[in-house]
Amino acid sequence: MTTQALLSEVQQLLDCDLDDSALQLAELECKPRLLEKSVPAAERLALLRVYSQCLTALKQYRAALRIITEFVSTPVRSQLKPEDLEDVARDIANLRWKLNEHDLCLAQLRQIPRTHRTAKDLSRMARCAATIQSPDAPELYAELLKRQPNASEAYTYLNSLRGSAGGWRQQYIPDASSYHDVASLIAARSMMLRLEYQSAAAEFQRLGRRQRGNAQIMAQQATCYYMLNDTRKAQTLYELARSADPSLMQEMGAYSGLLASLNNAYAVYQLGNQLLKVDQTRPEGWVAMARYFLINGQTQEALAIVWKAQTLAPDYAEAYYAEGAIQMESGCADEAVEVYLKAHALTRSMFTYRGIVEAYVRCGRYKEAFIYAKELAELMPQHASALAAVGVVLSHSSESYDKAIKLLQAALELDPRCTEAISALASLYVSTQQIPVAIALIERHLSENESDDMYTRYADVLTLANELPKAAVNYTAALSLNPNNERAKVGYDRVDRLMNPSPSESENGEDAADAEHQQNVEHLTEDDAVAADFIYSADEMMDQSMHEFEHSDVSDDML
Repeated sequence: MTTQALLSEVQQLLDCDLDDSALQLAELECKPRLLEKSVPAAERLALLRVYSQCLTALKQYRAALRIITEFVSTPVRSQLKPEDLEDVARDIANLRWKLNEHDLCLAQLRQIPRTHRTAKDLSRMARCAATIQSPDAPELYAELLKRQPNASEAYTYLNSLRGSAGGWRQQYIPDASSYHDVASLIAARSMMLRLEYQSAAAEFQRLGRRQRGNAQIMAQQATCYYMLNDTRKAQTLYELARSADPSLMQEMGAYSGLLASLNNAYAVYQLGNQLLKVDQTRPEGWVAMARYFLINGQTQEALAIVWKAQTLAPDYAEAYYAEGAIQMESGCADEAVEVYLKAHALTRSMFTYRGIVEAYVRCGRYKEAFIYAKELAELMPQHASALAAVGVVLSHSSESYDKAIKLLQAALELDPRCTEAISALASLYVSTQQIPVAIALIERHLSENESDDMYTRYADVLTLANELPKAAVNYTAALSLNPNNERAKVGYDRVDRLMNPSPSESENGEDAADAEHQQNVEHLTEDDAVAADFIYSADEMMDQSMHEFEHSDVSDDML
């Protein structure tokens, strides 16, 4: 087997998470070749690095460190190119970092010439220096800030010296444009916290023109578009950011949420796997893996993994938001409310508002749901999901059906891909026996909202209209997109029984049909997205604040 073929085979095993098998192959094939002097130095170095990668994957950091240091201590060192030695220094520094030997990690990275240090090298050096309280930590952070003007960690550290180091800005940030970029970055992040995503995206775009290829800027801009429901543009920017920096962690929790919303289990798994290979002590990879298990219907496993993410980073809002979705899928709406509120307290976003409203509605706590829906609509009056959130809550009052319909229709005019508005509006039409209108609504928007949930909803309504063959086709389409969709499975079985009744069912045809029809109505109105329960009257679920809102200028402005 050639060296290239061997390296490729070991790498494939690592990519498939077969770390033990990869290490066995490396020890059998790579290790002996390292000692063969006839093998070129470059090939031996490649074998060494993949061997150490196998050990690192199994957290055998000391063993990996030993084989690297032994290798570079031999005469083969003189045969290596300077850039190869710099890569070896980075590998050793990475292992020292994982072993929390920050002083040795810093010493190793100092061996790399100043002009050859990357932004990642400077970031790690600065962190190590700050951790061991080295006096040159400010200089390292200043150098990082000059290399990467949007490095908020450097800005934050230098800003902390404001009181003790007079003239810190002139001393460490002589370039005014660098400070301007940092100020722009902070302004854009503030806009995100105020849910001004359109303005934040524009600010990140301006930053991106000045800092072309900057992965962090692209990732944050992608998150803004994701919050604005522009998933295509968001996904493109996330991928560009990952291409620019494969080790990027920032905003990757949001990216895994986007991929999960597209029900792309393989992409979610691949992202989580790659993030964990970069750093298992960060929560982003664990959150992605939790979402992967959720897509596959393994809610208990998903909960265990997302709790690990929360343990690693107790202040990481995305981990609590992900748990909220898992709790909702498990039917634990009360627990979902609690974790959504915690995520909201850490970092509020359009998604935390939506999660809270959905969870409160599922619990039947319409007053609380309305408060958050109203606040979201006031913060984002031109956002389809914000209007849909208010419409969903109002749809639970028979006295507010007309206003709910107008809000949901307004949401669809803003964004035809707003699935919450489509779902809630279809359920409203079904509840008022306007089944043909519900069918027409879903058909009009199905091409732009192809998902297993939408196909299932469409099949539910078709079943009510007694269009059973067409309903069966759409249940099948839903299951082809998501084989774990329980609603689609139950619906398909129901339709199959109606189209192919057993002899006992045929004898009681009318009674069975009536029973099935009632089940279909209940099945549709127990909607997972809006938790529609139309048996409550307005007096039972809306308090004075809702009444005031329905007759307020804010409500009229939305319409």
